[in-house]
Amino acid sequence: MPPKTNNKFALLGYYIQQHWLSYSLGVMAILATNWIAVSIPEYVRLSIDLLNDDLENRQDLLWYYMLTMLVLALVMMVVRTLSRILFFNPGRAIECQIKNDMFHKLMALQKNYYDANPSGNIISRINNDITGVRMICGFGLMQAFNITMALSLTPYKMWQLSPNLTLYCVIPILIVFTAVRLGMNVLVRNMRGRMESLQRLSGFTVSSLSAIDLIKNQSMREWSTKRFETENKDMLRRSMKIAWTRSFVMPMLGNLENFLKLLVLLVGGMMVIEENFSIGQLTAFIAYSALLTFPLMGLGWVTTMFQQGLVGLASIQTVLQQDLPRSKLISLPETKLKSLFTTSGLKVKKLSFRYPESEVDVLRNINFTINPGQVIGVLGRIGSGKSTLVNGLNRYLEMGPDSIFLGDHDLATLSDNNVRSCIRTVTQEPFLFSDTAENNMNLALENSNSTDSEQFQKVLYSAALDKEVARFPKQEKTLVGEKGIMLSGGQKQRISLARAMMKPCDLLILDNVLSAVDYETERHLLREIHKLLKPVNNQPALAGSLLIVSHRVTSMEKADLILVLDEGEIVDRGRHAELIQRPGYYQQMWALQNEHSA
Repeated sequence: MPPKTNNKFALLGYYIQQHWLSYSLGVMAILATNWIAVSIPEYVRLSIDLLNDDLENRQDLLWYYMLTMLVLALVMMVVRTLSRILFFNPGRAIECQIKNDMFHKLMALQKNYYDANPSGNIISRINNDITGVRMICGFGLMQAFNITMALSLTPYKMWQLSPNLTLYCVIPILIVFTAVRLGMNVLVRNMRGRMESLQRLSGFTVSSLSAIDLIKNQSMREWSTKRFETENKDMLRRSMKIAWTRSFVMPMLGNLENFLKLLVLLVGGMMVIEENFSIGQLTAFIAYSALLTFPLMGLGWVTTMFQQGLVGLASIQTVLQQDLPRSKLISLPETKLKSLFTTSGLKVKKLSFRYPESEVDVLRNINFTINPGQVIGVLGRIGSGKSTLVNGLNRYLEMGPDSIFLGDHDLATLSDNNVRSCIRTVTQEPFLFSDTAENNMNLALENSNSTDSEQFQKVLYSAALDKEVARFPKQEKTLVGEKGIMLSGGQKQRISLARAMMKPCDLLILDNVLSAVDYETERHLLREIHKLLKPVNNQPALAGSLLIVSHRVTSMEKADLILVLDEGEIVDRGRHAELIQRPGYYQQMWALQNEHSA
């Protein structure tokens, strides 16, 4: 990972220095290219001047000059191609490395970062902003060295031929360059605005596609279309300003060569008439003026490219420089990790929590223990704090020190890998990749290609998926579509549950995963879920303990302990038989749900 720095050039230098050998050879190739480019007009001058001298007696010398120019031209083609390879390949490699570093950092960032940054903005940074950095590290650096050397060698050769004529050429160059520099300031400002507009447009597009069902159900298509048009027109306005500026700047650079040729012919022609200048020298000077205009034209492109790339780099930097406080936590040895939960389970002591933007505690003074082999149920109405509690136990949310203990260790001191290896969560909003049903279920396995077929079929049965998967067009090889769009809500929940059943863990948390299944399927799943605690055929149990979170009382009947959560507090606790006899929320929900089921 790159070092933490607020300096864009230091970050860019970190990636560039890793390819110093390729860049060094590329610089040497560019130096050779420019040296050959300024040497050829010298032989042109000698050849033309030879035509006015004793050509009949010096034809061998003319052939030598012509052959030399041909060889130099062929060598320049090879060296120029080599210079492009030596610069472009590291540019692509740096682009690949930055994408890997960004994805690695994004995988390590916590929930609060994604709450504050829409996924569309992040996608725009990966796809669009990195392209600008790649252009800097490839074509941009190559042109920067090329322009520097061309603007050093070419004026030197021109000065050797005629200092006065060189000064005449410098004046229009300075005027054009000043105008171009002012135009570049306008260009960069609008490029930055277009990048921000593109990020907003990408964010809204991703959000709209993700919520397409909601937009259709709520008849929001017109609103969504107008919002997209507004963002799109803003980007169009920025793009038109960029195009207008370029249409002003680029013709000035493009016509500079013709203006210089006209100036050289006018002033140099007068010098030839006055016999202060030979025709060969005039021809060479015209060639040098042409060589001078190419780097000046490239200077406009390079300036634009560097400015655009640095804007993109600043955007990328906001991701790469994010703090990862948990990365400093040390992972426990494998031997201690295996006994982490089995020693004394999980303890929650005086846990209180509020979200940063809230002034009210979502959880207040929560206390309970999950011992190895226990089944704990958490029941509560919507908004009672169940999901917040779950996200605290699996540390998707940072609850602070001295509130949750895994074994003898404070959960806040354990690395994410330690916590995730002990505690596995099946959320109420399952996510499926656009892949086969089998690959989605085998996601947690290190080697999904070596899955035991018998175990796979057993998990399908336990998750009540065996009959449904058999009806799929390609059985378990059937693609489920993006986010499981080809499946029903209950099927997605059960595939997510099957994914958790494929690999053992110490504590399995089921966060309202039975909300989208019917009564018979729920009873079957509950029976199979409780079997996870029992070893089978001398194989260890798939779960050391279970935490079942739901608003259905039927999910809690076999729990060893039920916690009733209301407005962030545990208002009651006990077994099912006790709670249905005790007046309170649990008894009310039991009576209400039994009435509906009857």
